[in-house]
Amino acid sequence: MEGVLQALSDSSIAAALRRPGAAYPLVNAAHIFSLALLVGSVTTLDLRLLGLFRAYPLRAMGPPLSRMAAVGVFCALVSGFLLFSVRPDEYAGNPAFRTKLVLVAVGIVNGLSVWTLPHWPRALASDNVPMALKLSALFSLLIWPAALVAGRWIAFV
Repeated sequence: MEGVLQALSDSSIAAALRRPGAAYPLVNAAHIFSLALLVGSVTTLDLRLLGLFRAYPLRAMGPPLSRMAAVGVFCALVSGFLLFSVRPDEYAGNPAFRTKLVLVAVGIVNGLSVWTLPHWPRALASDNVPMALKLSALFSLLIWPAALVAGRWIAFV
């Protein structure tokens, strides 16, 4: 594992991000924007699943919000990997970073379970949200903020 982390640290991309200039701040800003896109979309969808915003049909809100959340996850993973490459040994040893990775993985699995279970298409068609989706939404509202806190905690551990 150390060899992989060292190779990543020695990569031209990591070297470019460590140099003075705009590269690192732009990737960092992209990561923050991706997180905002992800958490904003997920939170809005979760709240709708829990019964807020009933004036807006789930079939109208659900698909675009879930797609935007997926875009946010993808962009956050790419930008996060680039940021990780700058100091991979340090981050890999950081308990807050490892906690963040676990929380992100749990959040992604939770989101994928919503899309793959038969409850989702039925809820979209009927606007009737079963308890399983409500529990998933509640869980999501706990997991994603926890991942954000763990991410911020990285700098302090």
